[in-house]
Amino acid sequence: MKLTEYLYTGPQSGASLRVDGELLDVQLQPGKPVELPADHEYTQVLLELKLLVPSAKKVAVETAPVELPAPEPVVAPTTEGKKGGKG
Repeated sequence: MKLTEYLYTGPQSGASLRVDGELLDVQLQPGKPVELPADHEYTQVLLELKLLVPSAKKVAVETAPVELPAPEPVVAPTTEGKKGGKG
């Protein structure tokens, strides 16, 4: 049984899911991560109702790193050849 981590955003709840002939008891707490089988009907319903969002851990792993160009060097202005102060 492969479980995927989500962030649950609904009201406090619980469910018993039948997965591969076994029962999986899950507690759903608002703002807390929960591991559910991605292909289960219950998970799909919660996703459609926008009560689950993919975990930040999962998103971070699946996002490809972005290469940024190297910054251009900054040259500080010089004070050579300038007269200072009032005369």
